[in-house]
Amino acid sequence: MKHIYCLLLLLSCVILNAQDLSSTYTISVANITVGSLTATKTIDGDKTTYTIDSESVIHLLGETTITTSFVGVFRNGVLESSAYTSEKDGHPYDSSVISESNGIYTISRKGKKTTLSNPITLVTCMLYFEKPVSGAQYFDVLEAVYSPIESTTTNTYLYTDSSNNEKTTYTYANNVLEQGTTNHTLYNFTFRLKE
Repeated sequence: MKHIYCLLLLLSCVILNAQDLSSTYTISVANITVGSLTATKTIDGDKTTYTIDSESVIHLLGETTITTSFVGVFRNGVLESSAYTSEKDGHPYDSSVISESNGIYTISRKGKKTTLSNPITLVTCMLYFEKPVSGAQYFDVLEAVYSPIESTTTNTYLYTDSSNNEKTTYTYANNVLEQGTTNHTLYNFTFRLKE
């Protein structure tokens, strides 16, 4: 009986792990690798959790280490909560916390709170795991804005951030995100799927 219990426990762990998708990307600026990003999608029944962590060392007016961390929880395809933080050289730089209660989202950032009442279903964290819906508006949890994404070729999409007009080009191969390039104000950076 003990062996059967252990076998069932092992099988349940294998099944749960089979529902985890994870991808690691190298981050580069001017073709020089500066860091890495790991994106994970965990499915547990009607709950899906996205986790994205990155660390980069940028040499711009001195050396700066930038880390970011994001956790977004969806239930039945609708955002339930999210938390985003970024640090520069180990010190808090920016953050955003979103929570939903009775269909109302409360968004907290930099000491200010705003609310939204429409269900949030398309969020930029999803772009690491699936091709976007061309012409749709995707929600950015940090800026708390919807921004458009358009197909430019069969496997390439352009996302234009409504808050600052930054543009990110996403390229897919076999429905998997292969590369993204963001035109940042001070520099362009690319994240590329590790082989």
